[in-house]
Amino acid sequence: MSTAVPLLSHLKTPLAYQFNYLMLCIAWNVAGLILLANGEQALGPTASTSTIAILAGFGVALFIGAWRLPYLYLLASVLLLLIASSAVLPAYTKDPSLWPSDYWRYGGALLNGLGAFVCARGIFAFWQWHKLNGKTGD
Repeated sequence: MSTAVPLLSHLKTPLAYQFNYLMLCIAWNVAGLILLANGEQALGPTASTSTIAILAGFGVALFIGAWRLPYLYLLASVLLLLIASSAVLPAYTKDPSLWPSDYWRYGGALLNGLGAFVCARGIFAFWQWHKLNGKTGD
């Protein structure tokens, strides 16, 4: 199709929000690792270099998917949506002593809740792009 709209141009805003979410999560984990290295409590129950690497991998997958492999973008967005949404509930169900304060506890829940929202927005934008290009598959 010569009139097809490239996915990357259709996803500019959702992709930017997804990257911002990933960068904030990476910063959260880096801060947690720095605090742990100084003998203090991390900002939340988890802080690890493997989490940072996985988040960076999601960023690469989202970009490559939006640029060349649309279904990779969709898969990464769905997985990130599931991960972000599953990270909200522990702030309300786990022991509050796992966070340095309620501020960090609910801040993490807010961050992941917004992350789930922006991933859902990216999935919706993908679906719109898919319909726009006549790839209904129905």
